[in-house]
Formats: sequence, structure tokens, C-alpha cells
Amino acid sequence: MTERRRVLIQGAGAVSAAAGALLAGTGAEVRAASRRDDVILTAVDPRGVTAHVPVVRYTDIEPGTVDLLILTSAPGDLDEAVAAALAAARSTAVGVTSPVIGDAAVAERMFAGAEIATLAPGLLSFATSRGTETRAEFWVPPLAPAFAAVAVEGSARDLPRRLAAQYPKVIGRAPARSVAAVGAVMVPYAAELAIVGGDWPTFLRRLKRPGRAMAEAMRVDVGLPALAPPPIVVRAVLRRLSRSVPFDFPKFAGNHFVRHAGQSLRILDAWRAMTPRATPALDSLREDLAAVL
Repeated sequence: MTERRRVLIQGAGAVSAAAGALLAGTGAEVRAASRRDDVILTAVDPRGVTAHVPVVRYTDIEPGTVDLLILTSAPGDLDEAVAAALAAARSTAVGVTSPVIGDAAVAERMFAGAEIATLAPGLLSFATSRGTETRAEFWVPPLAPAFAAVAVEGSARDLPRRLAAQYPKVIGRAPARSVAAVGAVMVPYAAELAIVGGDWPTFLRRLKRPGRAMAEAMRVDVGLPALAPPPIVVRAVLRRLSRSVPFDFPKFAGNHFVRHAGQSLRILDAWRAMTPRATPALDSLREDLAAVL
């Protein structure tokens, strides 16, 4: 009989709820880690089916009891006690969900001896309640994995393949360039939405600048020439997406990207540091985002 793989997810938020429910469906033994021991973590899929993810305190994690550790926070944002507890678990593999350039390298230093991969989230998860119970609705786009695993330079190159085999339909392999392209498309719009405080109607009137910034980011990070999409096209795509997602997408996007504005700023800074070329739209976006943080 094959031994069940053991997954620990750092944090007890909406992403942890969704990822925990999906990974448990592959037969894995899944737990989320929190500072508290009274947290209830509930995931609700698009059919309304609920799943509860067990939650343990960081201090109760035993060494050698984790096959895959998933970080839902940037590794550099973990406080010293949490980082030490996670490192003591001695996970054989660590998945970093942060899209910020350089965060996988931070994880390599924190978790010596573990194999590292980037797990780019493809799912959308929306917390409908927080507190003692975090209840999260989630949606995974059709024919897409919940997480795209990308190899990290300096770590095991075949880790994404193994993760995809161990957690089928939840983790899939992806080339680094394709994940970078998705980030180049999304982050400028996320930053603009954060600048207006998540106000969706105002955001829809301000699509020209993030479109230009997207084209600059594609050249900087992906090495591909790109044109700024017309705002009318972006609005049409967003309307279609809003109809596809089984919850209030404008509310989700506003809440999510305002909460992660700091992460967007770090990505903008990383792009700016990658090129000597002028990037006026990215610079303007970065200046306004820094001003509201």
C-alpha cells in the first residue's frame, strides 16, 4: 500500500482552504498551519460542496512529518518564530506561491536541503468570512491546474514533473516564461486596481496606463515585444471573466489586490531593476502605488 503524502500549508486563509481541499482530493494528508488552535478552515467549491481542512499550530509541527510545504506568504515576510517552526519540519519539498522575483531564492536559504519550486496560483479563492472560521469559495478555470509548478534555478529541475505526478489535476508543470508572461499581464492591472482602493467602476475607466505598463513588462521580464491592449478589449475580457467566476469577481479582485498591493509594488520594483530602458508607464504606476501604501 502506498504511503499517503503529507502536505503542510503555511497560513489559514482563503488560498490555504482551497488548496487544502483540492490536495486532499488527490489522496494526500493535508494540514494548514496557524498561530492559533481554534481556527476552522472551510472551502466551498463551485457546486457548493464544503470541505474542512485540519489546522495545527506552528509549535505542534513535528520534524520529518511533511513531504510538501506550501508557503502562501512571501518567505521573507514570515516572522522568525514561524520560519523556524516551518524549517524544523524538514520538508523534502517547498512550494513558493509568491510571484515576486527572488522569493524562491529566499526560500532556498531558509529551507536548506529542501527542493524548491514556484507554485503559481491559477485558482481564485475568496474568503466570505474570517475569524474563528475562515470560509472560502474557490474556482479553478476549466482545463487548468490550481497551481503551475515552475523549476527554480539551483534546485531540482524535475521537481515540477514529480509534483504534477504526485498531485494530479491540482499541480501542473509550466515553463517559467509562460508564468512570467501571465504575471506581466496581470500585475499592472492589479496595481492600478489597488491604487483606486479596489473601486471597480473607477478602475474600468483607468485601463490605458496599466495596458502600457503591461507592454513594458512583457519586454522586460519575458523578452517579447507587446502592444498595449485597447481599454475596450480589456473591458470585454473582464466582463467575460466576471460572468465565468461563480462569485462576485469585482469584489474579489478589489479586496485581493488591495491586500496584496505591497507584493505588486515589489514586482514593479523588480521589473524596473531588470532593465536600463525607459519604462514610463511602469514608473508612473509604481510612483502612485507607493504613494497609497
